[in-house]
Amino acid sequence: MTGALPGVFTIPDLKLFAETYRRIGRDLFRMSSLWLAEDHLVYVKGWGFLMPFLEEYRRFRYADIEAITVVRTSRFGKGFFYLFFVAVSSASVALIFSLATTIRPVTIAVAAFFILIGLAALAMLLRHLILGPTCVCELQTGLTRERLRPLTRYHRTLRTIAAIEPLVREAQSEPVGHLSPDEGGSRDPVRQDGSFRSDRFQVPVLVPTAFGLFLVLGLTGLAGLHLESVALTAGVLLMILSGSLLLTMTLVLAVRRVIPDSLRIILWITMGIHFLVVAAGGVYFLMTAISEPAYTIGLVGPLEAFTGIATNGGAVFYTIFAVLFLGFFVAGLWGLTEAEKWRRLLKPAGDRAPGAGRRNE
Repeated sequence: MTGALPGVFTIPDLKLFAETYRRIGRDLFRMSSLWLAEDHLVYVKGWGFLMPFLEEYRRFRYADIEAITVVRTSRFGKGFFYLFFVAVSSASVALIFSLATTIRPVTIAVAAFFILIGLAALAMLLRHLILGPTCVCELQTGLTRERLRPLTRYHRTLRTIAAIEPLVREAQSEPVGHLSPDEGGSRDPVRQDGSFRSDRFQVPVLVPTAFGLFLVLGLTGLAGLHLESVALTAGVLLMILSGSLLLTMTLVLAVRRVIPDSLRIILWITMGIHFLVVAAGGVYFLMTAISEPAYTIGLVGPLEAFTGIATNGGAVFYTIFAVLFLGFFVAGLWGLTEAEKWRRLLKPAGDRAPGAGRRNE
């Protein structure tokens, strides 16, 4: 067969497979993925629920690839789907409290359930917006046309195609043009002298700034749990609000720039912890405001409610917030360490060599 070689083939040694192939893309639940080899592309197509129960390996030789097409699609449908769940959850909470004659524990539990559903839908909506425009990507050979399921986001798809295109042109003996072998994204980002190419990876200044803010937020939040200071609580809430905006902008930048995957993963982990803090805070304030309506008056009331988490929330809420703030601290410290490591690796060899500063002077 001269075109793509569809079908299932056996991988006898997973370690050898990892050494031979380099993954350049996968979908949300890791059902399907794309892998680069020296002379061909492997598309792993999986089927299952939450985890792949069946996998099919399709191999496409670079010399046989005729076209890779990308078509941008509308993302409003999925966005309205998430907005619908947010609206239904908000309306359900409002309806529960408007119809309830007395506030019982079951009422609080049902309202808290809908609040968590609404926050989860809001988190998915924010993730959907951060990842940017959607698209459909198809690979065509002389024998088949295959839709690549891992490539559904426009910016990530363009970067993936930039990694494949130089190899296809080289295999087909065509001039590479602006995607020369030295510039192509598919080449190893490590130079021969051991340094990393700055055009391959970037560490924008917003990345360490966001990690630094959440490191400070974690420490301040842990202090606020024990000191029970209204001023300290106000500072924590202000940093949570600022962190929401900063982290969102940083993730948007991370999607559109080529930053190391390790930093992108830590940013998403931080966003997950952030939404857990917001969800836990919403449930806690709902329960404390029902038991003490004075906590809903003005700005001082909510501040006093959150100041007394260790007292009013008991051991459960104290443990939840302590673990989450500790997670902020760990994620921030981990992110700063990883960002500094990549910034050193991305420096040109001359800047990292001993005495480089004296030579520049």
